[in-house]
Formats: sequence, C-alpha cells, structure tokens
Amino acid sequence: MAPLLNAGRSSVARILLTGATGFLGGAVLHQSLSRRDGTEWVCLVRCTSAEQGRQRIAARLSRFTDPFTAQRLARAVEVVPGDFTRADLDADPRLDSCTHVLHLAADTSWWGEERVSRTNHDGTLALARRARGMPGLVRFLHVSTAMICGAEAPSLVEEADYPSRDARHLVAYTVSKAAAETSLAGSFADLPIVVARPSIVVGHSTLGAAPSSSILWVIRAADRLRLVPCAPESAVDIVPVDWVADSLLGLVRKPTLAHSLYHISAGAGARSRWDDLMQAFAAADPAGGPRDDFSRFDLAADRALLRRRFAETFGLDGALKQAMLRAVRAYYAFCSLDLTFSNERLLAEGLAPPPAFTDYLKVCLENAPEIAEQFADDLEMFVAPAPSPDLPLTASA
Repeated sequence: MAPLLNAGRSSVARILLTGATGFLGGAVLHQSLSRRDGTEWVCLVRCTSAEQGRQRIAARLSRFTDPFTAQRLARAVEVVPGDFTRADLDADPRLDSCTHVLHLAADTSWWGEERVSRTNHDGTLALARRARGMPGLVRFLHVSTAMICGAEAPSLVEEADYPSRDARHLVAYTVSKAAAETSLAGSFADLPIVVARPSIVVGHSTLGAAPSSSILWVIRAADRLRLVPCAPESAVDIVPVDWVADSLLGLVRKPTLAHSLYHISAGAGARSRWDDLMQAFAAADPAGGPRDDFSRFDLAADRALLRRRFAETFGLDGALKQAMLRAVRAYYAFCSLDLTFSNERLLAEGLAPPPAFTDYLKVCLENAPEIAEQFADDLEMFVAPAPSPDLPLTASA
C-alpha cells in the first residue's frame, strides 16, 4: 500500500465499528465514550433488535466500568443489526453516512480453516465493498495481526507493506488475516485503507484482568509450570488493551498519516523478556516462591515432559484441562519464535508509547481468577468448529 499522506478532515467523525461486543471493541468504545470526544459510533452488531445489540454492548462495557455507567455509555451508540460478512448486501442508509470504518470483528479460532477464511477474508472484502458506497469515507482502518509475519520471521519484525506469500503460518487465523490484507491491497486501492497489526493483547494497564483474561492465563501457566520453550533472554511482544484502543483511535481519527500500515506493539522499547517476566512474577506474587527454577525445554521433542508437568500442576481431569493442555502447546509454539514487532511508525505519529507488561503484571494478578477459569475466556479458540455458517463472531486482533 502506498503511504497515505492526507486522508482529509471531518468535523465530526462518524465511525462504523465492527466487533463492538468483543474485548478490543469494548475497550475502544469505553475509551472514546467515557472521554466524550465527540465521535459518533455506529455499531454493526449481530442481534435481533437494536436494543438487544445495545445490551450486548453494555454488557461488554460493564467489564470496564460500573453497570450504570455502562448502560449510559451504551445509550450513546447507534446500533445497526447486521452482519459484516454480508455488509455488501446491507442497504441501511445509516451506513452510507459513516465517515470512517474501524473493522475489528473476526473469527479468532485457531483451527477450522474454511469457516475462519469465510469470516476473516471473505467477510472483510464484503465490508470493503460496502464501504465503497460511503460517499464521505475518510479512512477504513482494518485491524489485522502482527503474527501474519509467519514462523520464520526475523527476531525484529519490521512493518512490511504486504504479508509474505511464502510465510509459514502456525494457525488458520493468521492465514486468513494475511489473505485479507493481500486482497484488500490488490482489489481496493480506491479505498483509504490503513492496516493496523496489534501484537499480543493482554490485560488492561489499570484494570488488570477484569475486562478479559484472554492470553493472560498462558503467561500465568508458564509461571506455574516453570517451563519455557525458549531461552530466558528471548522476548514476547505484549501490550495492554487500553493502550491498543487509544492507538487505534489515534490512527482512525488522525487527519494525516505517513503510512498505511502500522504495528500496534511493544516494540524494542517495551517488549518483555522471559527472565524479566520471571522477576516480575516473583515480585508480584512472592507467595509463589523464587522463580530461579525455570527450565527450558524443546517443545517438539519433550511433549511428554510438558504433559507430565501439566498433569502434576493442574491435573488432566475433564475436557477443560485437556483442552487447556492443547492450548498451552499451541501458545508455546508462538512463544518459542522470540518475536518483537517494530513500532517506530506508530511512535513517529506522536502516539503514546506502550507500557511494558512487567509494569502492569501485578494489577493483572490482583484480580485474576484461577488459571483454568481464565482459560475459559479463550476456550472457543481451541474447540472444533461447529457446522453452522452463522456462529457468533468474536472480536480480536
């Protein structure tokens, strides 16, 4: 994509949001609505009525604030019942008046290739076709994922213009996201598209695990297992959801951008090394003992070791624990890659730098339930897909 030098200016941004009922969508709405920044939000929600959709949004907002305030904030949102994967067939005139699109909704399942591709690739293109009917469109911000770089990427991943066609992907989700980026670039050059690629979104910098326990349970499980599939000096690129939301709001509203692709990531300045994480856990949870007994293991060769340690630590009774073990293996495959995603473009736009995960780990642990209970937030990512083409969507990067 060519650099987007000037996207124009709108006195009032009227933003079409997909994924409003998800973790990141809720954070975006909460950050914007609680500040009364003047943005008009039009939320495309799968629901039977606008009121049902508003209640779903209020339920998500209540994870960021008290229930009364959540209801009040939700009343400021215009809800359009619909499905972004069929947006090109939606003639609702309220969509025509939108000046911006913030596309967050996605099927976050790591498996189920056909369904995930149908939602994340085909559905995104349907939304882009609908955006062509918005005469005042200033910007279409498509939220992808930094992990489209693939498993053979260098340790410091730059903000490349396109995903590599030769990248080796670990899960169907990143395949679908890479395909969507490629198709948007190839078929929708007439739209003012900007791509944002978040890295690993974990917790909230002040609310901790209250808005969502997604992925936090993996880091906690690694701490309990005292096993990591990589060297202690290797890094993971983790950012809090409120900072990601602020960054997305900055990118979607900023009148002029130097580029059309940005990492929303910790970067070299705020990435978390495993040895720093071990020290942070020891400081935040001294009852767990010293963290000097971590072991490095080979994920491919030592599957029996991981299974034995997991059984000793968490047990393997029931389907939930077995699914959790599979999920740990899957996440460990990503952890072993030792990837940091450059955020130089984002910082050059004048947006705030991210906090390090180690800086807000303690608040995440203070309101975190049991690890297996936290895993329930991500369970649907690791179950076999149902045959229905009309499953509810989750919102993620």
